[in-house]
Amino acid sequence: MTRAASIAKQAIDHGMKAKSYFLVTPGSEQVRATIERDGLTKIFEDFGGDVLANACGPCIGQWDRQDIKKGEKNTIVTSYNRNFTGRNDANPATHGFVTSPDITVAMALAGTLDFDPRKDELTAPDGSKFKLKPPSGVALPPKGYDPGEDTYQAPSGTGEVRF
Repeated sequence: MTRAASIAKQAIDHGMKAKSYFLVTPGSEQVRATIERDGLTKIFEDFGGDVLANACGPCIGQWDRQDIKKGEKNTIVTSYNRNFTGRNDANPATHGFVTSPDITVAMALAGTLDFDPRKDELTAPDGSKFKLKPPSGVALPPKGYDPGEDTYQAPSGTGEVRF
């Protein structure tokens, strides 16, 4: 996540945000709490992203997508580990291409599939041109993982179902 955030931060530093719809879905409560604690959530939000709950919604076809009609051909770039038809938005006409989180952020920034972050330039709002630097980050959080909220509810033992 830190590598992806480093790309988003470069964009922010040049006055830019994602040109396409950008969602971040933490893979667990620990990851959600850790990226919030370490300031990555704010970077992704400042970049124009929506940081979602750590749930399976978009990765199992429950993305309530409003920008594309069902059946309309379109393409998404995702770092989820599956790309079969309908996987993300339940639309059989959506083509999903799996990339690293770093490339997903770069593509959201450019807003086009033909952007090559290794060599292509971007134009900042002030007209200046720049190239993205290689992503940087750490493999594991230096402060360890934040356990986040304890959302476990033990069974009642009576057979009663509680929500």
